[in-house]
This record gives sequence, structure tokens and C-alpha cells, in this order.
Amino acid sequence: MVNIQPMKVFMEPRSIAIIGVSRDTGEDSFNILENIMNHGFSGKVYPVNPGVDQILGVKIYPSVADISEEIDLAVIASPRSTVLKIVRECAEKQVKGIIIVAQGFGDGDDGGKALQAEMIEIARESGARIMGPNSLGIANSSCNLNTSFAPAKLDNVPVGIICQSGLFPPGPPRLVLAGKAIDLGNACDIDVCDGLEYFETDPDTKIIVLYIEGIEQGRRFIEVAGRVSKSKPILALKSGRSESGRKAAQSHTGSLAGNDQIYDAAFKQTGVIRTTDIEELVDLTSAFSSLPLIKGRRIGIISMSGAGGVITADACQRHKLKVAELSPGTLVEVRRLFPPWLAISNPFDAWPAFQVSGYPYAEVVNNALKLMLSDEGVDGVVCISGIFGKEEFFDPSPAIIQAVNTFKDKPVVCWLYGNYADTAAKLEESGKVGVFPSCERAVNALARLREYAEFLEGNPSLLRPVFSVGYK
Repeated sequence: MVNIQPMKVFMEPRSIAIIGVSRDTGEDSFNILENIMNHGFSGKVYPVNPGVDQILGVKIYPSVADISEEIDLAVIASPRSTVLKIVRECAEKQVKGIIIVAQGFGDGDDGGKALQAEMIEIARESGARIMGPNSLGIANSSCNLNTSFAPAKLDNVPVGIICQSGLFPPGPPRLVLAGKAIDLGNACDIDVCDGLEYFETDPDTKIIVLYIEGIEQGRRFIEVAGRVSKSKPILALKSGRSESGRKAAQSHTGSLAGNDQIYDAAFKQTGVIRTTDIEELVDLTSAFSSLPLIKGRRIGIISMSGAGGVITADACQRHKLKVAELSPGTLVEVRRLFPPWLAISNPFDAWPAFQVSGYPYAEVVNNALKLMLSDEGVDGVVCISGIFGKEEFFDPSPAIIQAVNTFKDKPVVCWLYGNYADTAAKLEESGKVGVFPSCERAVNALARLREYAEFLEGNPSLLRPVFSVGYK
């Protein structure tokens, strides 16, 4: 049985000690205490800084030992030279969880590696768990807690992030892509598997996002990720693909990045969706958050121009998707929308219909999209639209939202260009449409949704074993 109690100490603490809290406050002060207070954390907070009586009207304690109450979580934000002593004090105080912010341990010189090993030993003897070193800690919108020194907006979105860095992936300015986040840092104790098991049982988390530089416990990862991904999609950005990247990972978090082909095989075996860069990670986080899984590879295309349709058809082939063949019944209905001289097929070129029908552009898109989605031979649709001049004249967002509300089991993605900011905002805020600045990214989102769906369907090619007995 999975024991997530150690992770609950970090993610849902009742009391926190902040050791080494800054005296500086206000904008750009990077004050952890101020961040925690500003977010409205309702638990007890005990700042520690010898020689200071009060900060922001809060009593400051000289040491952890001077706090009479029980402490669930300690955030150590003091220099490397002081950390080992403070870890001992936390162990004596029976603190259950310890976040270490400082760098220079497993990611540093031999002295730092020795300090890290000693800290782990002290924690194990006392039963405490360590997150970090080199960690920003956690963020949890459910309890209004952010232990980072960096201000971050918290919102109740169903995405949990586990990262081996200070990287909490950014998204479009209108969107917050994470409701909960865990920064493992060097991952000397709490690791990616602990985070996966916490999010596996967390009812608020529907999608899990990973940024990792290396995995020490390969066998455990295969077991845990393979189990978790059957109920929640896991998106991963694994860096250190190149020799330069592997060296950077070693100096950053002390991670042994390992053979990239092994990671590829491990992710494929366990159903983890590997992304190539931060751009794709953000794209897929948005797509998996807003779109239903696609049931096949047959794609309908509606475009404002013939060129857009052709370019998207090429992109579908590159991503192993098929341009759908429409049923005779659909073609008959579509013929009523278009001028008689236009050859009707998939992709639909909506511009001629708009020119000759006299209908508003949004209505043409709505009619075409509903016909496309109602065809049993279409699994998902790419809608391509440019916004020029007065946005309200070309804005297809009301039509698209109406169509997806009618056909809820088929994903619709949009490639928008021109002056599309407001249109994109409406579509994204609906929470039901994927919006992308290129057809390549829109089509890729559908392809990766299908990849995960095939894993869930038990495609044998995704489930073959790849690890030998000797792999850790």
C-alpha cells in the first residue's frame, strides 16, 4: 500500500518553521515569510532568525529549539555552512519534513557531497524526510501555501508539477498551468516517485507534469509511473539529452542524466508522454487540461484559406495522423454551404462559403465544424482562422465554443493568426478548445493525445519490457 503521509507533511503542513528568514521585506525582497503570509496560509508559522525580535509584526524565534509547539515542516533558507547544524536541531525537535534551499551539496564539491550524505543520515535516524537541497520547496493552491522565495500566482487548476529545479513551467499570461508544484532540487531523499505517488491519490490533480534531469531509482520509477499513468496522464521534459546537457545537469543538481535512449524506452513503456522542450510541455499541459482524448487518428480540417488546409494536411502526415475521408452524407450537407464551382473535400476551405453565402464568418465556421464533428469518420478537428481588421467580424470563438459544447467527445484545436489575442483568450477561457500559434503545434497536440489514448487501450507496442535485470 502506498504511504503518502511523508509527502503530506510537505504539501499539507499544519505548522511551518522558516529558518533564516530575511529581515528585508517588500517588493523584490524575496522573503519566504512574506510570500507565505501574502498567500494566506492558515497554518501556524514560526520564523527563526537569531538577533531579530519581529518581522512584519510576527514574532521571531532565536532557534528551532525555542519553539515549544510541534513543527511539521521546516524550510531552511540559511547559508550552506549553517545547514548541517540546523538539520540536527530539526531532528532533535522531531520535525517531520525539511526543505533545504541552499546550493553547494550534491551539486557542488566533495565537501558539499559529504555534507549532503551526513544530512541524509541524520534525517533517517530521526525519521525526518528532506526535500532538496537546492530546492524552492512546494506550492499548493488548495491550502494557499508557497514556500518559495519567488512570488508565484496560485490557482486551483488540476495540474501537479514535479521539477528537479526552480523551473515551474510558464504558460500563456492568461493561464496558470499548475495548482500544485514540488521542486525536488538535488532529490537527495524525496524524489520523483514520492511526488508521483502523492499526486496519484490527490483528488485535485488530474494531470502530472515532470521536469527531470536524472532518475536514481529506475526500477521504482518504472513501477510507479507505469501505475500512475493508467489513471492520470504524465507529461515529462527530461533534459540532458546531449553531452553538454548531461554536464550541465551534473553541475546543476548533481544528477547523473544517463543514457537518453533508456529514458525514451522507459517513458514509452510506462505511458509517460515525453516532450522535446518547454514550449511543447506547455502546449501539452494546456491540451491535456482542456481536451478529451482522441479516439482515432482521422482528422478534419477547416481553414480560412486553401494554403492553411494544405499545410495542416502535411503536418498530419508528419505526425502519423490521417486526413479523414468524409461520408457521402456529410459531403451532401457541406455542398449546401459552398459555391457550386468549388470541389468539396477535407480540408474545408471556408472562405469561398463566407464570400458567396452572405452569412457571417462565424456562422460559416459553426456550420462547417458541426458537420465535421458529426461525421463518424472524424475523430478530431483542426480549425484554422486569421483575425484581421475588426476582430468581432472574423471572431469564430462563439461558433467554435457552441460546436464543442454539442460534440464533447471530440477534440478541437485551433491555429490562429493575425490579431487573435482576444479570440484566443475566449477560447482558452472556455476550457474546451486547444489554441496554438502554428498548425504544427496544433496537430502535434492531437497526435500526443492519441499516443496516450493508445497506451490506455493497451497497444502492445507501447507495453513491451525494455529493462534488463541489472538495471537499478
